[in-house]
Amino acid sequence: MPADYRVIFVEFVSGDIWGELPFSDLSYSLEINAPGSASLKIPLWAFDWQALQPWRVLVYIQRGEQILWGGPLLAFAVDLEAEDVTLSAIGLWGYYRRRVIGVSVSYVQMDQGAITKALVSTFGDGTAGPQGLTWDSSAETGVIRDRTYARYEYKALGQAVEDLAGVRDGFDFGIYHTWSGSRVLNRFRFSAQAGIPTDVVLEHGANCDIPSFTVDGTARTTEAIVTGGGEGDDQLTAVWVDLPAETSPSRRIPRLTSVQSRQDVTTMATLTGYSQQAISEGSTPVVLPAVRLYPDAYPGPGDLQPGHLVRVRARVGGRLVLDGAYKVTAVSVRLTDGGEECTVTLVPEGVFASVGSASTP
Repeated sequence: MPADYRVIFVEFVSGDIWGELPFSDLSYSLEINAPGSASLKIPLWAFDWQALQPWRVLVYIQRGEQILWGGPLLAFAVDLEAEDVTLSAIGLWGYYRRRVIGVSVSYVQMDQGAITKALVSTFGDGTAGPQGLTWDSSAETGVIRDRTYARYEYKALGQAVEDLAGVRDGFDFGIYHTWSGSRVLNRFRFSAQAGIPTDVVLEHGANCDIPSFTVDGTARTTEAIVTGGGEGDDQLTAVWVDLPAETSPSRRIPRLTSVQSRQDVTTMATLTGYSQQAISEGSTPVVLPAVRLYPDAYPGPGDLQPGHLVRVRARVGGRLVLDGAYKVTAVSVRLTDGGEECTVTLVPEGVFASVGSASTP
């Protein structure tokens, strides 16, 4: 087991550090715009039944000087024969998915980052004590939105933020962790939906293995229909089409339609954003490489984060079979007796490009 890892336990409400415990079978994942998860085993003799209760403690995973993962303990399983306990935790964003917007609020002509900050600060951090999020200057994204949330909907806070992030010209986000003196800070960070440029090149046979890749056209879409609030003929509907994909001789395919329902959306601009994004994501077949980083090489688990843009290359028999720009959507790490096993999940950078045009339903 790598010696530069440690697992720290912190009381959720107070932020007090309770210490660290011996562990084995550690794994964790970081995901873009989602909580991620972690799992580890601790000896039964080290288990404090009173203290280590679901949602009472936060689990932080530190590698060297970096805290790479953090979130609340969600469940545990006790193996009396093996005399160990398997802890399962969810990334801290999972907590904000459990909060609701319980008061009617409207945000008019506000930066989408400012709307997110207002929502999370108002409806998410009330019981989080010192573990409330901190924010940096990235909260200003430069994109102005109008949003209204009615009390009677009791919309989940996490879903509201994820919906706001997921439209065309939205944003990516994640919660990152750092030391501030003897306490851990949880920082909400925005980044561009198009990704964060880096100079990282993942080269098959040089710093990673790419044992396979798939070309998947399951989600191909040339017509995206998104319905919103209202009923019958009064229901709002946005349609976005990719005519070049249907008519260009070099790439012509038949019409492929996808339909989404967004009943809580009452503005055409927002519906159009969803339909645009659906067309972008379905504009080309998705080439998905499976990437395993080499242990003790650059880049490692602390060098790549969800949202980073990287170059991926693979040559077989001297022939370049894969060469493209990709966005990291997840980083997963598992510790074994032999060291770290790190896999990276990627999507092509092109799925975030602006594609298509509006159409009348």
